[in-house]
Amino acid sequence: MVTANKRKSKVTEVHSDYNKEQQLQDKVKERRRRGLIRRLIAFAVPALVLTILFISVFTSQAATIKEKQIQQKQAEEELVKLEQQEEYLKEEIKKLNNLDYIGELARRDYSMSKPGETIFKLPSSSN
Repeated sequence: MVTANKRKSKVTEVHSDYNKEQQLQDKVKERRRRGLIRRLIAFAVPALVLTILFISVFTSQAATIKEKQIQQKQAEEELVKLEQQEEYLKEEIKKLNNLDYIGELARRDYSMSKPGETIFKLPSSSN
């Protein structure tokens, strides 16, 4: 260990202009590097916030669109049912304009008869 201490004491640092210039350049590079990192962070944080905001907006819009598509499908199904009901009612109107059909309904539903007709009601078979 004695020799190691002697070696350390023999080594002296050279204080030349070149060495000082290199140290100064290293400090400038380090400051630039820190400045670059700060600028990148200052840019990255708002970019990240905007990205998260856009993703949330697009997600909510996608959910809204899907909900509206479901509502549209239900409305279309209801429209088909109502169109079928409309067709049935139009046919029923045409039939009700026919006197023979009205007479048939009166005999069947209200037990009415034509003059000279006799109506027999038979017991329904409930076997």
